[in-house]
Amino acid sequence: MVPINVTALTVSLVLCLTGPAHALLFCGGALASSVVVSATGLSFGSYTPASPSYASAGITVRCGALGVDLLPSFTVSLISSNSADPSQRYMDKAGTHLGYNIYTSAGYATVWGDGTAGSVSQSYNSILTLGNIDFTAWGRLPAGQYVPSGSYADQITVLVSY
Repeated sequence: MVPINVTALTVSLVLCLTGPAHALLFCGGALASSVVVSATGLSFGSYTPASPSYASAGITVRCGALGVDLLPSFTVSLISSNSADPSQRYMDKAGTHLGYNIYTSAGYATVWGDGTAGSVSQSYNSILTLGNIDFTAWGRLPAGQYVPSGSYADQITVLVSY
């Protein structure tokens, strides 16, 4: 069997921030105050069904104009636009699904989601920290998925709750 080359596998990250202070809710990149959330895309590149593909993405939370974290503890959840179940994420191309998932470490054992369906959120607890708070999202695209060639995509919402 000839392997199918699937290209441009991308998972874009949309940023959201929620919290009780001043009824904050803003999606799109940064809050009007001094809290900034940023992320890189998760790009698997070309996929050959004979072997799995791996990718990683960075998520950064910066608090305070000088990079000083004065926020209460917060969690970072990852929510897929294609699947309500974090354990069953997939990229889509015109109704064809290509399964993948995002994990909390390079060991690919714990699904990073929103705390449902066996997934977990990442937490951060501190009173005062200088600089950025960085997280890494580890993506894995399992082998053995024979789908038509083309570009597959999913959109992940990065939800920071405090």
